[in-house]
Amino acid sequence: MCWELLYIDFVYSYGDESYIKSFIDIPPGEIVLRNTDELNLFRHPHIELWHRFLRDVFNPMICLREKALILPCSGIKPYRLSVTHRVAESIIDRYGLRDSIQVYILSEPMIIVPRELDIYYPFANYDYPPRELDGFYRDMFIDLLSIVIPRLRHYKKIVAILPKHHKNILLRSIERAGVELDIEIVDYGRKAFESIRKGIELLI
Repeated sequence: MCWELLYIDFVYSYGDESYIKSFIDIPPGEIVLRNTDELNLFRHPHIELWHRFLRDVFNPMICLREKALILPCSGIKPYRLSVTHRVAESIIDRYGLRDSIQVYILSEPMIIVPRELDIYYPFANYDYPPRELDGFYRDMFIDLLSIVIPRLRHYKKIVAILPKHHKNILLRSIERAGVELDIEIVDYGRKAFESIRKGIELLI
């Protein structure tokens, strides 16, 4: 419950009335935030508040896990309902690694999301096709992720299983952060299930 408690406390400390109402009332999987030409979701006030959480509050050490797995976001919300994420969860459980591996999701516009939060608004309620990420907001993604990257040095081992798009963003963010991480990146190719199995086995 470490991430859930931290996030809930943050919402009630900093969120406005509309954020709190959304957080309570909107069920997981109901898409209410869509990226548009009129309002890029990077600029949505509730998502900007999450970015504030990442800058000011995000602390991987609170959950006492030694290793981290980074997966790409999915069109299905919550992420845990997508086929690839269910495969990853199944393999983690099969090896009894639930308490030692922290799963994160790399996402536009959320940047990075601890898996435990994926049932909460706004993480369970948005749609942002990666193809809509233009140069300006791609650079914003890299900047925000580069702020978070140094805090991941807490982990003894990190594996990222990512498609080319997210892989490039992660690599640029690490470069911009100017830190060294013990990280291996597995290409999320056509054989996604095999990539996930291989990636998790690297953490064992």
